[in-house]
Amino acid sequence: MLVLELRALLLGLLLATVGAALLALWLDRRRVGRRAIETFADPALHAVLEHAPFGWMVLESAERYVYANECARRLLGLAAPSGPISGVEWGFLLDDDRADVRRGRAPEGRYRVLRLPSGRAVRWWLMSGQRWDYLFLLDVTPQYEAEEARTQLFAGLSHELRTPVGAILTHLEILRLPDIPEETKQQSLHLLQAETRRLARMVHLMLELGRLETTPEIDRRPVDLVDLAERAISSLASQAEERSIRFSLEADSPLPTIWGDADRLMQVFLNLLDNVLKHCRPGDSATVILRRADGGVLCAVQDTGPGIPAEHLPHVTRRFYRVAKQEVEGSGLGLALVEEILRRHGSRLEISSQTEGETGTCVQFVLPTVPPRL
Repeated sequence: MLVLELRALLLGLLLATVGAALLALWLDRRRVGRRAIETFADPALHAVLEHAPFGWMVLESAERYVYANECARRLLGLAAPSGPISGVEWGFLLDDDRADVRRGRAPEGRYRVLRLPSGRAVRWWLMSGQRWDYLFLLDVTPQYEAEEARTQLFAGLSHELRTPVGAILTHLEILRLPDIPEETKQQSLHLLQAETRRLARMVHLMLELGRLETTPEIDRRPVDLVDLAERAISSLASQAEERSIRFSLEADSPLPTIWGDADRLMQVFLNLLDNVLKHCRPGDSATVILRRADGGVLCAVQDTGPGIPAEHLPHVTRRFYRVAKQEVEGSGLGLALVEEILRRHGSRLEISSQTEGETGTCVQFVLPTVPPRL
């Protein structure tokens, strides 16, 4: 009986010791966290850090932070100024970087650029102190996306240039042959002219896309959409007449005022009408429609052409994607440029098409009356 009582007493002492140790550990962690927060809670310093235009964190470990300012919480999706770090995709990167700086493999800190699950791109710099580690974050999404777009654009362009350049070189060699038939000579000259025009258009649109994507802001002013659409139709009227295609305009009156870049929006209408000229048949027609809509103006270009097959519709705005046969002049960049201009205006392109029965294609978008904050 005495043995059982001694065992119970020893077990109680053991549990009390473990409980005291756990309590001490918890209090120490609370004390460390509180001391860190108090260190950065000086009113003047806290105001600067909390609302700084860059992210700033104090890390107790790879699993816990004792302070994160507003920008850091927004970029990393953290709910509180302090707390655990768990269930995040970038956690293992943070662990690797902490190990490097702690072991002296990166005495000047560890730099990294990463894409977050939110889609934002950040550059971080991690450095180690005696007690805590410090993580600085900078939102570099615009620069990252501009560089990514530029890389994709030039990669696509280098691939697409091979076809027209190869064709030009081939037909130049044909023209150098002695005693070639006049008919063959004229065919080569015609193809040289067509490929050169295609090449010039591709380079022009590529430069426009690059310029647009690397410009942080577009010039927004009041735009008269009716006047703009009339001028776009007028500028292509002679080409439409040559192809026996009829253009018309239907517009509500009055229309709300649109704030945008008139030159860029003119490019939108010109590119959409140019597509009509390329793909419609003699006798077809196209109507530019301007209607009042919730929060803006609905703009559409609706034609009676042969339509776009359903399997192509999801891809027509991709760069260098072409639905038509090779003999139809085009660069595969027109709709990509249109989509980027509309994105800058807080709008998006919607395309529907019918290839059977009453065929035709409708391209539409809504331009908001209030300038978007981009």
